[in-house]
Amino acid sequence: MKQGYRLIVVDKDGVLVSEFQLTEQALAQPEAFVAALKESVEEIEEAEP
Repeated sequence: MKQGYRLIVVDKDGVLVSEFQLTEQALAQPEAFVAALKESVEEIEEAEP
């Protein structure tokens, strides 16, 4: 079984902000994955000074 892909989000300084495992199961539910990704991006934007 393939392990899938990993999406890593880092800030402008290269610090790990979030990490998503893209498996067949995650890709089978794109709405849930996109919602989690949007939430992560919003958190990053709110945390920036």
